[in-house]
Amino acid sequence: MSEDVTVPRRTTKTLSRVGGDLTVEEATVKAEAPDDTVRVEGSTLCYGDCTFNCSLKTTDLNGRDGEVVIEGDLDAGHHVRIRKGELVVGGNLTSERMEVDRRVKVSGNLSSDRVKVGGSLRVSEKTKASQVDVGGSFHSGSDAEVDHIDVGGSVHVDGATKSNTIDVGGKFEGRGPMQAEKIEVGGSVSCDSDVSIGGVDVGGRVEVAGGVVKEKVKVGGSFRSSQPLRFSSIDVGGSVRLSGGEGGDINVGGTLMSDGDLIFDEIDVGGKVEIRGDASGRIIEVGGVVRVSKNLSLSEDMKVGGKAEIGETMKARNMHVGGRLEAEKVEADEEIKTNTLITNQGAKAQRVEIGRRGEAQGSIIAGSVLIREWSRVEDIYADSVVLRRDCRARNIYAARIDIESGCRIKGEVKYTESLNAEDNVNFASAPEKIEKLPAPPF
Repeated sequence: MSEDVTVPRRTTKTLSRVGGDLTVEEATVKAEAPDDTVRVEGSTLCYGDCTFNCSLKTTDLNGRDGEVVIEGDLDAGHHVRIRKGELVVGGNLTSERMEVDRRVKVSGNLSSDRVKVGGSLRVSEKTKASQVDVGGSFHSGSDAEVDHIDVGGSVHVDGATKSNTIDVGGKFEGRGPMQAEKIEVGGSVSCDSDVSIGGVDVGGRVEVAGGVVKEKVKVGGSFRSSQPLRFSSIDVGGSVRLSGGEGGDINVGGTLMSDGDLIFDEIDVGGKVEIRGDASGRIIEVGGVVRVSKNLSLSEDMKVGGKAEIGETMKARNMHVGGRLEAEKVEADEEIKTNTLITNQGAKAQRVEIGRRGEAQGSIIAGSVLIREWSRVEDIYADSVVLRRDCRARNIYAARIDIESGCRIKGEVKYTESLNAEDNVNFASAPEKIEKLPAPPF
């Protein structure tokens, strides 16, 4: 026959086993069993501040209007429900469901299917659950394996994180590897180890240590990866700093920096791009400056509002640079259009255009070349060349040449088909029509 037990206010009772329900009213319970555990066959009900100087095994635990302290382990089979109160467990906590209005502190491991805490949840060891719903903050001192994390304030995991969805209003901090299908955080995300994530949507700042992001990275502020990253696409309002990597589109409102080789599909940046290493992709469109310390290779076009500085070879279909294009060597399948073109080995394209008051250092090799007014260039190798008025050139080798007034040629002019020169053109030596033009540098 089951027998209920009540522990009156301000008393201490020593128990081993309760056949029915146990009611504790602002009192203390001790265990007389050798394993220091009180076993309750029914429910345990706590009113006010209650303390168990032992472990507790019960069908379920209910409390209200106070703090329930279990100094050992708590095994509440079906559920834990604390209304207008707190729960402190000195060991491990196991229950199918747990709902506490205020604070929960677990010094050991937490294992539950569904956890709901109005205030804060702090677990010193591992956390394992299907769902954790916390109004304030959640801290796991070791690994956290939670299918769904929904926290209004902050999350801190000192070990590895494995989850399906992570939804945090404030910030998320992880000290170990992170696996998740989706992360939505209002403030910031920081992970000291590598990540394997489906998608990222963060309002403020994200810092990771490399890994894989399978879907879109969307960040309002800044994104940083301290190790190489594989990504689908990156869309950041402020700045991005990578340590090399491979992925799809990169869209940044401010600056993009990569400390290592970068492979991409399209880069669209409002301010500055700097890549320390080789870079290859399809398209680059930048409002300000592009700097690549080694080679830059594009299958389609580069469009830069300011200047592009490439340490070694630049290759693309079309290159349109508003200010200055500088590289060891430049090769375009179709067109190079810029104001200032600086190379050591030369620039080659189907069409090359130098803007007004522009400059070209290094040979130009092209099908057609247009040098606009008041510009200065060196050697030109082309099918057709047009120099607008008041330009300066060193040597010109072309089939057809048109030179407007005021131009000055410091070296030689050799052509195979036609030369049209207006009045007031200064030739250092007489132009010469030849059968075959000299070979370009490359």
